[in-house]
Amino acid sequence: MIAVKKTVSSLLPGPHKQFESEVYHLMMLKHPNIVRCVGYCYETRNECLEYNGSYVFAEKAERLLCLEYLSNGSLDKYLSDESSGLDWSTCYNIIKEICHGLSHLHEQIDKPIIHLDLKPANILLDDTLVPKITDFGMSRLFSQQQTICTSPCVGTFGYMAPEFLHGGIITPKLDIFNLGVIIMEIITGHRDYPSISGTTSDDFIEHALEKWRNVLKRSPRYESLEADCHQIKRCIQVGLICVNPDRTKRPPIAKIINMILGSENIDCNINEEAA
Repeated sequence: MIAVKKTVSSLLPGPHKQFESEVYHLMMLKHPNIVRCVGYCYETRNECLEYNGSYVFAEKAERLLCLEYLSNGSLDKYLSDESSGLDWSTCYNIIKEICHGLSHLHEQIDKPIIHLDLKPANILLDDTLVPKITDFGMSRLFSQQQTICTSPCVGTFGYMAPEFLHGGIITPKLDIFNLGVIIMEIITGHRDYPSISGTTSDDFIEHALEKWRNVLKRSPRYESLEADCHQIKRCIQVGLICVNPDRTKRPPIAKIINMILGSENIDCNINEEAA
């Protein structure tokens, strides 16, 4: 079983460039938390079409991308409430594995890749609910000495960082902002966070923890309540750090992983101001 992604034909250059970008990047990416490319089909043919009252020959492209099939679909289908329909252990593992996939993109290949559209709909789950990042049509290669400025014409509202939304600035910190929103969404079931919900960070964290305590108390693993709540609080704090409107205050992915695992103190400031 494989999944086939078809790019709709268009006379505009967008689909052509997005398809090539996705193929190029998937070919160089080999990681358990990134969807595997099985193959592709890229065929063009000439067709005689009517145009402005005359018949002309035009090129028509067929672009198919063959990917590994992941039976549980995308993560967004599981984000319904504070428990996301999943137990905390599964949520925690999903957060960690998404971070490992992003670490591979940012830090473990010769030329880092910025995904540009990281969101639950672009994270697929396999049979054991291991997450795999997909949809690299918007992604960009990035040099560490480079800051890209472009028109903010791609991305998904609610996940786009303010510097990209308002100025078209592209750095790896854009993906970090996306990651922070995803962490919030996995834990709370929605994309709200203090900067847009009007609450303080402390109130936001306590409200999310109280909901999870109620969920955990009903589970058979009640004996791990305090340990789980400590993990939940740490993940929320990391998520809030990631959505700081000042991109210079968002940590790199390696530091994020260490903070989530508890091997590094959470020493970054959580921004209380509205984005």
